[in-house]
Amino acid sequence: MQSKPFHLSRRRLAAWHTGVMTLIVVFCGLVIHRLVVHARWLSLVGEVQEFARAIENQIEPTLKQPGVFEPATYQQLPGLCAASANCSFDTAFSNPPNFSNRSPLPAAKEVADIEVLAELTEQPYCVRFWTDSKQIVGYFSVPTDNPVCREPGFWQTRKDSRGEYYHSSYFPLRTNSGDTWGSIQIMRSIGDLDRYLLSVEIALVFLTLAAIGLIGFASWWLAGLAMRPVTHSYQQMQQFTADAAHELRTPLAALQAIVQTALRSDHLTLADSREALQILNRQSHRLTKLVQDLLMLSQMEQHGYTNSFAPCCLNETITDLIDEFEALAMAAEIKLIAEVNTAEIYVSGNAEQIYRAVANLLSNAIQYTPAKGQITIQLTADPSHAAICVKDTGIGIPAAALPHLFNRFYRVDQERSRQKGGTGLGLAITWSIVQAHRGTIRVESQLNQGSVFTISLPLLSAQSRQAIDRASQSKGHQS
Repeated sequence: MQSKPFHLSRRRLAAWHTGVMTLIVVFCGLVIHRLVVHARWLSLVGEVQEFARAIENQIEPTLKQPGVFEPATYQQLPGLCAASANCSFDTAFSNPPNFSNRSPLPAAKEVADIEVLAELTEQPYCVRFWTDSKQIVGYFSVPTDNPVCREPGFWQTRKDSRGEYYHSSYFPLRTNSGDTWGSIQIMRSIGDLDRYLLSVEIALVFLTLAAIGLIGFASWWLAGLAMRPVTHSYQQMQQFTADAAHELRTPLAALQAIVQTALRSDHLTLADSREALQILNRQSHRLTKLVQDLLMLSQMEQHGYTNSFAPCCLNETITDLIDEFEALAMAAEIKLIAEVNTAEIYVSGNAEQIYRAVANLLSNAIQYTPAKGQITIQLTADPSHAAICVKDTGIGIPAAALPHLFNRFYRVDQERSRQKGGTGLGLAITWSIVQAHRGTIRVESQLNQGSVFTISLPLLSAQSRQAIDRASQSKGHQS
């Protein structure tokens, strides 16, 4: 069960993630909106330019004098109304320009212009012709009663009486001899652009809200995943503190009981004092060993001893272990056998820690192997790894206990372990040392038949081994 700080941390983490992702989504939505507006506007400008080019190609061959329409011009643009004629909308614009009825043009591109115009004229527009002196010469529009054509003056964007917005563009117009005739003003409705952008904005708003909802849900879920290792570490810390307090309580209680007994005794003999001091010494030694093991585990977790790695000869390590534990095995009436390769096997690591890891396995094997039993330590190697195997004919380990064997303070037999003075940290220290050396450890066991612990460590690289051999040879020559 998670505590209140973890729930608060999860909410804050989810809120921060949701906030940051929301800002990113909103920013991306604004960028997309601007890109859509820009693309749509460029499309509209392109249509108007094509429209102006089509009109210019249509009437330019008929224009002879600046600011004057020729009779042929009215034939090319049916529905064109001259400003001097004071046309009414009902009569002058009853026949809007029909570009399909114009005279054939030599350029093949005019066919494309007609298609563009057919699409463009689906929207309201007005075309006015201006002289260089800013006088209107003529105009035509769709629909025929479009009031925007009557608006005076030059303007960029205009709103008519119906609420429709128009964008105005100006293009130069020349005579058939290349002289300046005047200009064309094309006022094109942008209502379709506004409606399109409104639909895009509505879609972006709904998509953004949906994305924020999904982000919030995903943030809460991801925050939970992110907090799992922290929660697990916190639970391990709590369990470790409880276990350490429990382990320290027993020897401290014994020490306190002995001291209180000695203080209350009025006639304490020399034999009683000696016995009390021996008990105090044993409990003090047990406390010292427990503290040392706890400090070692803490250092292994923080540093892992990777900075003190050096080439280690496992043959020498096994030989030293046999020399140390042989007397202990003989006292327990256990046969200790070493099976070591004659070829030297090197790994990169901390020699003292590797020694400690294997020593823990040998110590446990001697403790839990009955008299007349046998313990075998083997050292082998394959092309990439070295293997240290500790076999015993002891009482074995239940299958249910194997997954928890390397946990701190875990004991298969609580009473027997306490009687033998174990701290419950030996296998946890061994596991940490092996992990720090990028190795693996596995165990196989059967009740009343024995156990097999195997430590696998990466071999030293060939280059490093060759350097060691050259150093050894140079020392031999010097001697």
